[in-house]
Amino acid sequence: MRSNQPKATENGSKPSQYFEGNRKGEVNELKILVKNTINEKDDKKKREVVKKVIAYMTLGRIDVSKLFPEMCMASYTNDLVQKKMIYLYLTTYAEQNKDMAFMAISTFQKDCKHNDPKIRGFALRNLCSLRFSGAIEFLMPAIKEALSDIDAYVRKTAIMGCVKVFYMQPEQLNNIEDQLYKMISDNDPLVIINAIHALNEILAQEGGMALSKKMVDYLLGRLKEFNEWGQATILDELSKYSPKDDKEMFNIMNLLEERLKHSCSAIVLGVIKVFMNFTKNKPQIYEQVITRVKLPLVTLASISEGNFEIMYTILCHIKYIASKGYNSVFASDYKSFYCRVDEPTYIKLLKLEILSQIACDFNLGDMLNELGEYVTDVDQEISKKSIQALGAIAIRLPDLATAIVKQLSSFVTLQDYITNEVILAFKDILRKDPKHIKDCLEIIQSDNITDSNSKIALIYILGQFGSQIPLAPYILETYIGAQESVELKHTLLTSCLKVFFVRAPEMHQVLGKLFYVIINNENEDIDLKDRAAYYYRALKSNANEVKQFWQYNIKVDKFLEETIINKEALLFEFNSLSVIYEKNVNKFIKPIEYFNNLRSKELQDLNQEQSQTQTTQEQTSDVIENPQSQPYGQTNGQTNDLLEISEQPQQQMSLSVDSFIVNFAIDADHFENMWTNLNDGATFTRMLVRNDIANETSIEQLFKQYRLYNIAAGEEENVLKMYFYGSHQCQVFFEFEINKNLSTVILNTRSEIEDQAYLASKYVEDFLRQVHLIE
Repeated sequence: MRSNQPKATENGSKPSQYFEGNRKGEVNELKILVKNTINEKDDKKKREVVKKVIAYMTLGRIDVSKLFPEMCMASYTNDLVQKKMIYLYLTTYAEQNKDMAFMAISTFQKDCKHNDPKIRGFALRNLCSLRFSGAIEFLMPAIKEALSDIDAYVRKTAIMGCVKVFYMQPEQLNNIEDQLYKMISDNDPLVIINAIHALNEILAQEGGMALSKKMVDYLLGRLKEFNEWGQATILDELSKYSPKDDKEMFNIMNLLEERLKHSCSAIVLGVIKVFMNFTKNKPQIYEQVITRVKLPLVTLASISEGNFEIMYTILCHIKYIASKGYNSVFASDYKSFYCRVDEPTYIKLLKLEILSQIACDFNLGDMLNELGEYVTDVDQEISKKSIQALGAIAIRLPDLATAIVKQLSSFVTLQDYITNEVILAFKDILRKDPKHIKDCLEIIQSDNITDSNSKIALIYILGQFGSQIPLAPYILETYIGAQESVELKHTLLTSCLKVFFVRAPEMHQVLGKLFYVIINNENEDIDLKDRAAYYYRALKSNANEVKQFWQYNIKVDKFLEETIINKEALLFEFNSLSVIYEKNVNKFIKPIEYFNNLRSKELQDLNQEQSQTQTTQEQTSDVIENPQSQPYGQTNGQTNDLLEISEQPQQQMSLSVDSFIVNFAIDADHFENMWTNLNDGATFTRMLVRNDIANETSIEQLFKQYRLYNIAAGEEENVLKMYFYGSHQCQVFFEFEINKNLSTVILNTRSEIEDQAYLASKYVEDFLRQVHLIE
């Protein structure tokens, strides 16, 4: 029962004025209030009434859909503020009722012919937002008329409406592409940009908008008329164009060269992308392009100090170019990539990566001093990255590695985390160039190594260079029997064998102790025990043959990781998120087919709902008490024939109660683990219709009859939250919430297969409607 007194908020103050006076007849009072203000001349008073309706609608505590006719009448106003609020109301309730929908459509159609172009455009925009099939027949005439409107805002809105129709019912467009191509010649730059975006969406499967020489010349001629983002859009389209010959290519590049001086990073990167794509098959010209664009990139990175996000983007593109083998281009500007005190950590880390790539013989001396300063930075992340950068330079420039190794060795007296990182750097340096082992002896024999990965690196070095490290057997012995990771123990076993073959007398007892500890430990990793037993038997059988096998060394010329990174770098698309993520676009953006299939499913479900006949109304108590009397998906013993639309076998687009496993059971830990690790699936929010079964026992019994089982539940402050699970083709998990304060029902669904989460959510929604729990 709703209280007559308004509730106080947490800080003791009353809620907004629009929620005061919450009495039993509030809907009727609102209806009278709206009627009385229809002829009101004071726009401020009318706004307050409309605000109150919107406030009740937003709160969701009462159904204000009964005010729909009055709100349609109230739309007869020239006040744009009122129009926006009334349109929000109309679009919210229009899809719930066909009669209401047609009233809303009539209102929007009327306003599409309004004298004010802003109202015309706004009405068309809201008309296009109605997502049900019956609206298309009214939508297309309005769009076609608006495409030739005298006002640019209306034309721009109509173009976006074409895209919405394309995603709802593409067959209704009737070759609208020709008209959109004509609109690229429009006088308004924003209309042209919208036309380009619309063509790219509609023709996505064909590769987007087709470019001709005539169109390219036209767009280039009007380039300065567009705003910054419009220019960026056109430049992105130009990057897809292939000039017919070198003369045309150079003409375009000469026209765009002045854009490299622009202060907008999007325009500069767009021009560079055009240049790079035009010359990618011409190595000599391509290298000249890289040299030419160096100065704009470095300048942009320098002037973007106040906007670190833009600076990060520019630095990522510089790193991308350097990774493609053009690191020497930026070598002379190495000081531009020194870290500054006020820069955030992510900028400093990226600059350190660039410094490690552009280091060379003439800038290495100054760079080593700078990186040495960063090693003592208070930020441990910066300190570790600096050591990694020094190690990367030593690997990339082996002739200059001696000075770097000596500098790294000088850090042995500093903090433990620095020593740990230096050991990791030495491991990679020594793998590629073993001659530096003598310079590393001091830090290798240090006892300040605490990190697990650093210990593994140290044990690897001891095993690989055991003959040159005097204390190698004794250091290895300290790790035997210690509580360390399995990976460390595997490395320890390998290293002890290697040292044994070069220093057998010192390692004899150490190796025997290691075998004993591993093999006789009942809780030891089974793979480690098998390896130890295998080596023990092999040594016992013929130690000389095992020695020959272990003494075979492979010289490392180039690490596999470097080769993989360089190959993937060639696949990155300049001026895109691929450069930021360092991944190919296919790895983080789903293909258009995925979204087309998703929209097809939505439309099929929508058509299925409209084609279903109204089922026989049954009492909620009968449904709960007699679950077998009316199985889900059957009516009077007859199987629902919605899936038998054609004679051809079709993929099942809905679930029935028979789809789920009876008495399927899992434990709470498994549920919690799956719910935490699965991605968000389908979610819906509906109005609560009945409170008589909105309790834990009834809801659990209701879900159980549809073979979904409860694993946890709780209620606090009139909010009931329950968790369910079930299994058909895969396991599905549900979070079900009834908020009696707001009269809402929320269902979150997650599944091992993303598509199945949507079907399972629809399955629950259907049987909740069947028992009249939700609207």
